[in-house]
Amino acid sequence: MRKYHFTGVKNGIYFSMPKPPCLVGMRIEKNSPLPRECRSLILFLLLVLILPNGCSKNHVPAGQGFDSTTLPSYKPGTTYVYSNGSWETVVDVSSQLLKWQDHRGRVYRRLSDFTYRPTTWESSTRRIHRRFVRRSDSIAPPSTSLWPLQKGNLSNHSELVISKKSGEAEKSYRVDWACEVNDTERVAVIAGDFDTWKITCKRMNRYQNPSKARVLEKRTWYYAAEIEHYVLTERWHPGSGAIRRLELVAVLPPLTELPDEAKRQMREAFQAALEFNKRGEAKAWSAPNTLWSGQITPTDTFKLADGRFCRRYVQRLNYLNESRFYLGLAVRDARGIWIIPRR
Repeated sequence: MRKYHFTGVKNGIYFSMPKPPCLVGMRIEKNSPLPRECRSLILFLLLVLILPNGCSKNHVPAGQGFDSTTLPSYKPGTTYVYSNGSWETVVDVSSQLLKWQDHRGRVYRRLSDFTYRPTTWESSTRRIHRRFVRRSDSIAPPSTSLWPLQKGNLSNHSELVISKKSGEAEKSYRVDWACEVNDTERVAVIAGDFDTWKITCKRMNRYQNPSKARVLEKRTWYYAAEIEHYVLTERWHPGSGAIRRLELVAVLPPLTELPDEAKRQMREAFQAALEFNKRGEAKAWSAPNTLWSGQITPTDTFKLADGRFCRRYVQRLNYLNESRFYLGLAVRDARGIWIIPRR
């Protein structure tokens, strides 16, 4: 089957994205509406390709004041939306593992340390299980963790992988990784500007002489301690030469605990704040007879090339004596409704 792709260059980095399946083999007539299932993904392409420089800039040196003492912590129900339209939600949190589910319904479990790949990953046709051990070669650094983060920290680990695909025999293999905290950088992504730690991990081939091992893959994360999650990832394979870049677009709060009235108040305040409030002007809300309240504050406003507006915002959610903050970028659609586009 022929593959269709959207391609382009952003910030000097080449990227390639699959063409939405709903458009493959379809003839689009002038002024005809796009299928509903395609609109969100096409909007993401506009955000990535056309958004003004204020929404995505080159890296600049970071300031001081990075909190890196603990591993990131996550709250069930929190959703992270990315620049290719994908998203992932924290389903459950235990003392050892986090359970996640992505936009395709795939479930996986992984450590809070995101430099480790998921311990289990499953789809309708494939299941993978990984166990992590210290690398056995003598030149590898002794540590298996980069935390607490500090420039120059080194770690290593090996994955003992068991993979089973429907209709095929089970496969077992080993993968070696070497990781490093490179430095601190201030980065600008679709969701906003962040002070980050730059962390790089390299997947190595298992060569008899470890000093001659080749890099098979390089992954880089830009971790923002203020939101306890990475805001940018870059992935590189020597065969393709292309760097695949994925930016954070928004962090969505968990809603399962909110009463219906609180959800309604929050939705109305979100629309009103982005439609009418000036930059830095908060729109507060509270749900009567509940302990929930919050506010939405627009922080930046931009205009897409097609005339639509997008706004960055910070959302505060209060319950009892606890406050949590969520941020992102929303786009005003043709109906005049502010949405966070995703698949």
